[in-house]
Amino acid sequence: MSGYKEFTVSGFREYQDIIMDIPLDAFTLYRGQPSDKPLLPKIARYNLQDVRTVEREMLEDFKRRSVHLIDHYPGNWWDWLALAQHHGMATRLLDWSENPLSAMWFSIFEKDSRSEDYAVVWGFNVPKEDIVKADNATDPFKVGGTKIFSPNHITKRISAQLGWFTIHEEEPDNKFIPFEHNPRYNNRLFKIKIEHRAFRECKKRLHQYGVNSATMYPDIDGLAKYVEWIFLGA
Repeated sequence: MSGYKEFTVSGFREYQDIIMDIPLDAFTLYRGQPSDKPLLPKIARYNLQDVRTVEREMLEDFKRRSVHLIDHYPGNWWDWLALAQHHGMATRLLDWSENPLSAMWFSIFEKDSRSEDYAVVWGFNVPKEDIVKADNATDPFKVGGTKIFSPNHITKRISAQLGWFTIHEEEPDNKFIPFEHNPRYNNRLFKIKIEHRAFRECKKRLHQYGVNSATMYPDIDGLAKYVEWIFLGA
């Protein structure tokens, strides 16, 4: 039995009301998902015999090959993990944001009102004692259990999205426990289901608040998606 609350909203105001009920002194992170999938890092999708070894080797290779492609050289393994994650590589990280509007945008920006399914935003009431300092003194592969960290703002996207990460540790059998099934955290979570009929209105409301492709992806790719939405958006 889950320990988290679930809500279903059919408009922007209902979503806003849920967020407004969260106490101002609570530290809450948000994660938007276009589909209702388990809260698992991407590396968990692969049936690996030794997750940690494969992930380290991937990261070493990414580090070696990416030097000429990046403007800022990450200072530690935390930053390298964050950079690789932000560019789509499978890691043990899961993306979150301080901004509930950013999370809503990520859940719906590629969906339109013709969709028959719903989008999801997860909220997470963060236990501050589980926030780790992402520096050279700590090995991200040996933190012990699931932890939360704020990456250095090594890319414009991390800054724009107010990004945070949870870093997940695999079990002895190389499996990861879905975050929502973790007894330490599931009663700190809540799930908001956004009905498909709300997508069009929510995108327009988010745009009024300055949340769109151009602001979430402050580069030429984001601008192209933004202009396309302005003229063709559903």
